[in-house]
Amino acid sequence: MKMKSIALASMLALGVAGAQADTTVNWGVHDTVEIGVNLVFGDFTDHWTFEISPSDYWVSSTAVANNLGGGAVLNISGGQYSLWSAGGDGAVGGGDDSQLGGGWSFDGMTGDVTNTVLLSPGKYYYMVTGTGSGGYSGGGMYSLTSTIMPVPEAETWAMMLAGLGVIGFLGARRRRDD
Repeated sequence: MKMKSIALASMLALGVAGAQADTTVNWGVHDTVEIGVNLVFGDFTDHWTFEISPSDYWVSSTAVANNLGGGAVLNISGGQYSLWSAGGDGAVGGGDDSQLGGGWSFDGMTGDVTNTVLLSPGKYYYMVTGTGSGGYSGGGMYSLTSTIMPVPEAETWAMMLAGLGVIGFLGARRRRDD
């Protein structure tokens, strides 16, 4: 009976280890919020692709290792992520990709660190790397959150500055009248 349990556990472990492959997930056109979660084993390099259309956007992102059991069950060590332009061919690793920001580290404690980059219309991807190193499972889990916010147009900035000018004028006039 004990031998069957050991054999079953070994087969499951080999099956999981063999099933681990680097992942590419296509989010398509970036929605207001995109969330990716992945369970990883050993060294990994994952890509989360997306497109920005039709105007410029501020893109903010954060990644966090979802360590479970104090690292005894699930853990990510050496977790890093970066943002890349997919270049003219729009493909990951097409030879003309360029890193726009990154080398951002993450672990079970850094989920509150947000990184923001201004992007023009085009194709982009996040590259997430690290090692799934949980004690019992040899794996880890992370989540990546990406949000976008449109860049205000020039007319919006002009209207805001005009409003601030009026408020400043009224404040100065009120002080003068007192």
